[in-house]
Amino acid sequence: MAGNDSAKKAPSPSPLRNSKFFQSNMRILVTGGAGFIGSHLVDRLMENEKNEVIVADNYFTGSKDNLSKWIGHPRFELIRHDVTETLLVEVDRIYHLACPASPIFYKYNPVKTIKTNVIGTLNMLGLAKRVGARICSRQLLRFMVILLSTLRRRNIGAMLIPLVLGVAMMRVSEWQKL
Repeated sequence: MAGNDSAKKAPSPSPLRNSKFFQSNMRILVTGGAGFIGSHLVDRLMENEKNEVIVADNYFTGSKDNLSKWIGHPRFELIRHDVTETLLVEVDRIYHLACPASPIFYKYNPVKTIKTNVIGTLNMLGLAKRVGARICSRQLLRFMVILLSTLRRRNIGAMLIPLVLGVAMMRVSEWQKL
């Protein structure tokens, strides 16, 4: 019995696995999927045998090595693509994570960073609208954080912040429904 106590237990599956976002039969696009966060999201999405995952990345900050275990998998496709260019794929959901996410890169190539954030996000919103996909974007979430910090800096009353955030969330929801 002592031998059984010392045996290591297998790690339990991710709690995200039971989330409705991971329990689906979908074609999913992950932009920036070769980056740190994107590649870990791909790992979770691939846990569901019903999902087909497409990664679009230009490897500016990401690495193909982060996805090496999925290359060649029948439910996985890797496209070398810059989100500042139009992408034509049929998908059900888009996780838009493409963005150099470090002050080092902002300083090294600020124009590329701004183009990726602005044009890349507009391209992904346009794709979502064309194909009827839901979209989750780091840039949309960042917008909410910037809005909240701006409200606080300008000393907008505490009663007004939830109202303004509510309106902003409705706008983000409208974009996601497009």
